[in-house]
Amino acid sequence: MLNVFFSILPIFLLIILGFLSKKYIKDIFIFWNFSDKFVYYLFFPALLILDISEANFSGANNFYPIISTISSTIIIAIIIFTSKFFFNTTPALFTSIFQGGVRYNSYVFIALSQSLFGSEGVALSGFFVAYMIIITNIMSVLVMNHYGSGSKKSLSSAIFALAKNPLIIGAILGVLLNFFNIHITGPIKQLFVYLSNAATPLSLMSVGAGLIINMHIKKILSISYATILKLLVMPLITILIIKYFGASGVPANIAILYSAVPCAGNAYILARQMGGDHEAMASIITWTTLLSIITVTLILGSTSL
Repeated sequence: MLNVFFSILPIFLLIILGFLSKKYIKDIFIFWNFSDKFVYYLFFPALLILDISEANFSGANNFYPIISTISSTIIIAIIIFTSKFFFNTTPALFTSIFQGGVRYNSYVFIALSQSLFGSEGVALSGFFVAYMIIITNIMSVLVMNHYGSGSKKSLSSAIFALAKNPLIIGAILGVLLNFFNIHITGPIKQLFVYLSNAATPLSLMSVGAGLIINMHIKKILSISYATILKLLVMPLITILIIKYFGASGVPANIAILYSAVPCAGNAYILARQMGGDHEAMASIITWTTLLSIITVTLILGSTSL
């Protein structure tokens, strides 16, 4: 468990540095606005293309681990909808609980996969990203369309937007290069290495810069509920499903890691755009991020697959 903690500690120290930079460096938000675009459109896609294209998947069985994460996500969604009949929450707050429970931070997920499992972890995380970005975004847009008070989005427009997602495109390009045995070599490979090296530190510091340290007292139960679902309940469900299927190795551990990472930062943007409770959403994102250093350590450190 101590080894897991020291492996993920640098990840969270980078997040803290990003938060401190926003707090103490004047006008730093201008830098992070540009940095986010480079990370999203260039650095992380380069990392996924390079590592997936060079990965050896001959011994990896991704089917059951991916089914486990899809199943646990659907179960959490069912739990949230069922609990709506017992807890009196506004529709806007319900959307934030839903997003907080089912969405994941792909930056933190890929970075932790790299830190814990190396290039193999990055390559495998790319597969999970390609599947789960589509599933969680469609689920969130459908819920926001029904319960949110803002502008509506058609399912077709949401799917079209996902088709242009740079992380999905990067993962698919990596898979194609791997499948056709096309190798990135020479100066082009070195370029991809340089771009990849920038992805992790900038993305994690950007996550920290986006944190809002605030806890709304009137919404503390809802925020705590979503946090518990995301950081504890989903990983435990995933572990049970994986053990039921008998999956093991790095793919199984990547599935557990996926289920244990904090909520996605762009859930806040969707909440603002589509009439969700963006203040509660910001709190859920912040507290799942801060507390995940403890929960990820406990879950990954105590699980041997």
